[in-house]
Amino acid sequence: MASGFGLRGGIGRCYPFFADYKECLKEETSKDGVVCFMQREDYFECLHNRREFTMVKMVNDQAAKLEKEKGEGSGGGGGGGDH
Repeated sequence: MASGFGLRGGIGRCYPFFADYKECLKEETSKDGVVCFMQREDYFECLHNRREFTMVKMVNDQAAKLEKEKGEGSGGGGGGGDH
């Protein structure tokens, strides 16, 4: 991935994030990496998509919850059919 080449040639999808992170590390003066933390997080997100997967899971869980509440709230009795 850090080579810059993708699977089918050309530039890799995460290489621009890696390049930004690498440039930041060149200028990093502290040893704890705080200055380049955001670039590191962006690069890791591109590689692993953890934030995206977390957001998709939250959306799916909320949709399931709403569907369940909708099913419980419309129970029995009173009409609304095709007459």
